[in-house]
Order: sequence, then C-alpha cells, then structure tokens
Amino acid sequence: MNELTRWETLTPLARTRLIRRLRPPRAAVDPERPYAFHHEQEQAPDGRLERVNVIFLTNRECPWTCTMCDLWRHTTTTPVTADQILRQLDHALERLPEADAVKLYNSGSFFDRLAIPPAAYRGIAERLRSYRRVIVESHPALLGRRTLQFRDLLDGRLEVAIGVECIHPGVLDALNKRLTVADLERAVAWLHAHELLIRAFILLRPPFLPDAAALDWTCRTVQWAVDRGIQTVVLIPTRTGNGIMERLEQIGRFSPPSPDEIEAAAAFLFAQPAPVRLLDTWDLARFYPCPDCARLQQERFERMNRTQTWEAAVRCPNCTTP
Repeated sequence: MNELTRWETLTPLARTRLIRRLRPPRAAVDPERPYAFHHEQEQAPDGRLERVNVIFLTNRECPWTCTMCDLWRHTTTTPVTADQILRQLDHALERLPEADAVKLYNSGSFFDRLAIPPAAYRGIAERLRSYRRVIVESHPALLGRRTLQFRDLLDGRLEVAIGVECIHPGVLDALNKRLTVADLERAVAWLHAHELLIRAFILLRPPFLPDAAALDWTCRTVQWAVDRGIQTVVLIPTRTGNGIMERLEQIGRFSPPSPDEIEAAAAFLFAQPAPVRLLDTWDLARFYPCPDCARLQQERFERMNRTQTWEAAVRCPNCTTP
C-alpha cells in the first residue's frame, strides 16, 4: 500500500480515510449501557491511595481518527442522548462499590458535545457528589468553556487527561491528532491557569521512529510532562489491533515495545519526581513471549502503580527473561 510509505506527505483527510478503510469490525454496543466498568486502586496526586471506579461510557466515535487508536471499536455510529448517558452512569454506579475517585472515559473527548451532551453535565455532577476527584479525557482543542462549566458543577476536583503521545513534531503530526507541541504547551498552561489537575498519556515506543530513537523519544516526552508540572504521567505501550498499526508493522514503520524497552521506560518514569507515575498494564501480556514473565511483571507493575515505589524486575523461573 503505497500511501503507508509516504504517510507524512498525506493530508489529515487522506490519512483518516485510509485508517478507517483498514479497520476490523466494531464491537456491538448498547447506547443504554456503558461498555465496561471496574474498580481499582490508584495513588492520587496528594499521596493518598484512593479507591477508584472506572466507567467506560458508550457514545459516538471521536472525530480525530488518530493513527494508533483502537478505542473506536466500542463506539456508536451516531450521537447518544443526555438521558442515555445518565442511564449508563446509573447502571455502572449501582453495581460499583463506594470509591474516592471516578474515571469517566468515553473513547474520545468528554468535552465533545456530540459525545457527551452538555445537557447531561448537571445530572452527571449530581451523581458524583460523593467523589473527591473526577477524571475525564479530552483532546486539547476542546478545552474551554464546557470544561469550566462541568468543573463548576462538581463537588470534587476535576482532573483532565490529555493524549500527549510523543513530543517529536513529525511523529505527533503523523499520529493524525492535528495537534502541535505548541498546542500541547498552551493546553497544559490553560489547565494549570484554571487550577485543574492534569494527566498525560504518553506512548511507549510510538510508530514512525527508527528503532534506535523510539525509546529516547518516549523518555523525552516523559521529561517534558514532568517539567511542566503535570501531576499524573501514564506510559501506554503502543499496540496493534486497529488495522493500520498492523500494516505499519509489516512495512517496518512500527514495532511493539520489547520487554527490555518496557523495563527501561518504566525505570526512567519512576525515577522522575512527578507525584504519580503509572505504567498502563492493560493487555500487557501481549508484549511478553513467556506467559509466566507477563504475569509476574504485570503483578509487579500493578504494585508499583499503587505504591509509587520502584521494584526490581522479577526473575521468571521458567526462562531467562527478567
């Protein structure tokens, strides 16, 4: 596929069309139900170990169509209503335990009015009165009046997660986010100015970089986030699974992170002074050739995420991989 070899020269529209053309089928979702929810523990920026409820709301797909994204698989093809969002939230909250914080993730941007209707904000806030922290995700371009409107309805503190991904200018452009490093700088400054907590999602080994440079740019991006006072820094191992990433891997423009690269990136992250450092462990087993290694390291990283304390790699009894 010739377009992949000249990806950087394509327009965002051409990239979007190609990404969508290569996709596998969507999952079946119900606009009356969140597509997933669970309970976990995570350290807060103030040092407390919090109980956290995580709710994945079902709504329309994000309009940006980022190269690496697979979250669209659990979205609708049309907008949902405010009442449907509230019924989804009720369904999850009735089945989840009490918690200190809640993550409302919606496979895109919370402040996209066609994803989460602003008419639902008051009802959402009323249902979250008992939470001391509310975490949502947004593309930096959508930060503004609706963000402050929602913040002002909450009793707890609002934390906004943004996809920083990678501060290499060419890579950030190639990820089809229609975003520059300067845009990220402005978004972080705006969030700080309005006293909002910030969470940064950073790709561990993003595509479009030579093997020798990929880990370095991951670490540079972590350092960028820490230097800008971002309270929670999350490393996400970049994966295949959305169609386009498999094609990029086939032509040598992407390689998933190896266990050694995951280890090196985690070591760099946990050496930083950010209040909260997290390695995303979702589907971590796919990056390890040995299932016992995967289990041992996942358990270790989950402990580290909770305690914010570095632990040496666990030796697998069945192979030589640490």
